[in-house]
Amino acid sequence: MEYFFEDQENKQNLIQIMTEWLDTPFRHKTCVKGMGCDCIHFVGGVLAELGLCVVKRVELPDYPKDYHLHNTKELLAEGLEREFNVEKLRLTDKLITGDIILSHYGKASGHAGLFHDGYVYQALNRIGVKRIRFTDPKFRAQMKFAYRLLKDQQKGSTQ
Repeated sequence: MEYFFEDQENKQNLIQIMTEWLDTPFRHKTCVKGMGCDCIHFVGGVLAELGLCVVKRVELPDYPKDYHLHNTKELLAEGLEREFNVEKLRLTDKLITGDIILSHYGKASGHAGLFHDGYVYQALNRIGVKRIRFTDPKFRAQMKFAYRLLKDQQKGSTQ
C-alpha cells in the first residue's frame, strides 16, 4: 500500500501548513487559520489545504464540547473513516509524518492531532494550536488510535 505522506512534496507541504497554524486560538467547531479552530477541525483544515478534502470540516453530527465525557460512540474516528481513505494503526506501530492521532479524555475519542517527527500538532482547549512531544506523559497516556492516509483518497479504493 502507498501512503499519502510517503511523497516528499506532500510531507514538506504538510509541515509548512501545520507550522502556519501554530498559535491559532482554540474555538469549538471552528476552522479559520489564525482566528480559531478545535482539534478535529484543525486536522480537517490542514488536510483541506493539502487538497485532500473540499471542505475544512470533518463531517460530524452536532455535538457538545464535552461529548466524549459522557458517550462511548467514537464520533471522531467514524468521521475520519467516513471522510478519508485511511488505514487504522496501533500506537505501537512506527508512526510517520501525517499520521492522525485520536485521544480519549473520557469514554470516547475527544481529541485529534497530526504527527510529525516525534511531535503531535494539535489544537488544545484554552491554549490553541501547539506542537507537543509525542512522548509527553500527560498526552501520551490518552492516545488511543492512529490513522494513516492512503495515497489514493478515493473512498473504497486501495492500490
